[in-house]
Amino acid sequence: ISFSGFLYCIFSVFMVFVSSSQG
Repeated sequence: ISFSGFLYCIFSVFMVFVSSSQG
């Protein structure tokens, strides 16, 4: 897995977490 793909995965999960937290 490339670093960019890993970073994108982390960012994606983070955004989902924030979105879920805010409602």
